[in-house]
Amino acid sequence: MTNLNRIRVVVLGSARVGKSAVTVRYLTKRYIGEYSSNSDFLYRHNVTFDNVTTEVEILDTSKCATSHSHRMIQDKKQATGCLYDHIRWGEAFVVVYSVCDRASFNDAHELLDKLAKLKLPSYFTTLLLGNKRDLDHSREICVDAGQELSLQYGCQFYEVSAAENFAGVSLAFQSLLREARSVQLLRALPIRRKLGVNSVSKVLGNIFGKNSNKASGDRKKRPSLSI
Repeated sequence: MTNLNRIRVVVLGSARVGKSAVTVRYLTKRYIGEYSSNSDFLYRHNVTFDNVTTEVEILDTSKCATSHSHRMIQDKKQATGCLYDHIRWGEAFVVVYSVCDRASFNDAHELLDKLAKLKLPSYFTTLLLGNKRDLDHSREICVDAGQELSLQYGCQFYEVSAAENFAGVSLAFQSLLREARSVQLLRALPIRRKLGVNSVSKVLGNIFGKNSNKASGDRKKRPSLSI
């Protein structure tokens, strides 16, 4: 049953893309450059939309949430198990990659694909977040590539610098939370019981631009910004 007083957010991505940096930047406005942890961290804070206060739980995942080709087979199995647990727990997801690291972008693509396969479209909200845009001299992923990937999976896309700009990170998280809140409200409507999950998914698609048809002519643009 949907809890309208809580939104569960999971921050996913490769190691060293700045998952903790963007999370702490959003929560505290402070930037801390170096993080190294094998543990997940759960943060709680309150947000207010239209005079309604909602508790937000943000799970900053450790490196177990991703998998890389150089790991041992057992490590991959453990990473996969962690990821499935995170996906089952979450209602909204921030998939982070570094614009300076093509491998992390490929991992983000894989994570979006897993989310699409494991979650019903009407049950979750996703933000694709490109970090480290201040390091433009080392850029490997252009803005258009991030935009195209977000269109493919019907999710929001923002490109930010956790190191330089709180405003961009804050705007990205606020946009995700507002959409997650809207999804929760739609799921709670009595119409859901009459129409069923597939019809509700179509309604949400019309509102938020989520469309399973990947033909470029049929895809709707989602909120996106490089800031």
